[in-house]
Amino acid sequence: LPALLRQVAGVQISRSGGKGQTNTVFLRGGSAGHTLVLIDGVRTGSATLGYASLAELSLQQIEQIEVIKGPKAALYGSDALAGVIAITTRKADNTSVQLKTGRYQSHEADIATSQSFGNLKVRGNLGWSDTEGFDVRPGTQADKDGFNQRYGKLGAEYNTAYGVWSADHNLLHSRGQYDFDPAWGPGADQVETKTNQSRLGWALDGDKSSQKLSISHNQTEDLNWGEESPASLFETERQELDYQYSRELSNSLTALTGVNCYQEDVSDSDLGYDVDSRINKAIFAGVSYQSGAWLADATGRHDKQSQYGHSNTYELGLGYQLTNELLVRASRSSAFKAPSFNDLYYPLSGNADLAPETATSDELGLKYRAGDLQIESSVYQQNVNNLIQWAPMPDGNWVPQNVGEAKIKGAELSVSHNWQQLHQQLAYSYTDAKDKATDAPMIKRSKHTVHWQGAYQWQDWRVFVTSDYQSDFHTGDFATPQLGGYTLWSAGDSYEFSSELQIAAKADNLTNKDYLYLPGYATAGAEWSLRLHWTPGF
Repeated sequence: LPALLRQVAGVQISRSGGKGQTNTVFLRGGSAGHTLVLIDGVRTGSATLGYASLAELSLQQIEQIEVIKGPKAALYGSDALAGVIAITTRKADNTSVQLKTGRYQSHEADIATSQSFGNLKVRGNLGWSDTEGFDVRPGTQADKDGFNQRYGKLGAEYNTAYGVWSADHNLLHSRGQYDFDPAWGPGADQVETKTNQSRLGWALDGDKSSQKLSISHNQTEDLNWGEESPASLFETERQELDYQYSRELSNSLTALTGVNCYQEDVSDSDLGYDVDSRINKAIFAGVSYQSGAWLADATGRHDKQSQYGHSNTYELGLGYQLTNELLVRASRSSAFKAPSFNDLYYPLSGNADLAPETATSDELGLKYRAGDLQIESSVYQQNVNNLIQWAPMPDGNWVPQNVGEAKIKGAELSVSHNWQQLHQQLAYSYTDAKDKATDAPMIKRSKHTVHWQGAYQWQDWRVFVTSDYQSDFHTGDFATPQLGGYTLWSAGDSYEFSSELQIAAKADNLTNKDYLYLPGYATAGAEWSLRLHWTPGF
């Protein structure tokens, strides 16, 4: 999943090793906690850490990924300061089996099926993934840091004259081993993660209106331990209700309104937090207008949080269709990020007086579409205030404080072109993220990234080549303050024997490039994988 997200302009990934290892997503220069992750529309992630990890999700579970860039708190609330990653899990329409094998003793299997009973459709899938991995921290523990995972999903949809009712349950159980820097002393080097998500949904579409309701329960457990470290459990339990109603008021005007409420509880964690639960209640509304060549939209949201009080956010957008092919747009938006439970109440180092991080952003963009050519470009500037950073108190104790400010400027270009059987896409991003006080670059952010892919379809064959470039970046490490840039090449092909049977092969890091995301943490060398997809047709 992290490698797939890297293909999107404005997305950068930092990873401490191979599959299943800790990774961080930087969207438009924001930190890990500035990107809201939704799975099937449900807010997910650790309330103790303040962000969601994407390392455990398997691509076999995913049907669609949408990256919504820029502050989106006016619609989604806290955490959507840099943007939103919306993941839709797979909904099987038939019976299928997928098998995959690759380097580092990597093996995967997935089976999915569906069955209809009149207006009722039931879907399900099961899968597992194992890899022996490699030593991600050479020179420390001489071991291989592997990863294994089991997952399943069961869902149903019932279509009635009064709307579509849906229910689903996702279960993810993963276990991995990784290495910490020994400078901190012996610590936990193994982690076991369990995620349970249940959702009940209802949707009704009318001639000029639509409604949707979602009630969900999400539970995440992270258990860490090691040979010289006792087990430590961090658990987040989240219950959420979301309702949206939209109506076409005229041929040119549409209105949206809704309410959202969620409760986060960390009381089952091993640490004794002074406050272990909080409730967020919100109401939001918006309008969109389109008449002739003009487009406009406005959205506002009010959040009331039991820990820190009230937050108001907005998003304003204006567009003009210069020609049938060319659209110019401009927007301004605001957002906030609530402090995590660790920031607020971690024993001996929490700061209960923290305020939310806030941001405002301005963006100007162009969109051109003509036949098989699509071009999108944008420039933006974001100011982030009240950044939570570790700083000393008068007594000398270091705790999280609202002392940071950042200024992020960027530009993005995405090009997609089809010519006969050849498809090409290019994504370039420029990100200049700096600390306002020191004018120093923010760590782990490259100024330049480029992704290119070319794919050719010939009869039942499809071949592709990809290239990913990332420029040098600052690490924040005293011994290795900067890491150099690199380019990674990948290639693959697939063959469709029939509508029921396909086989695909892929090679990553073709040149066996030696590169680093983090000082001292190894990355995978040249890799290969082979995948078989069988749809038996029953």
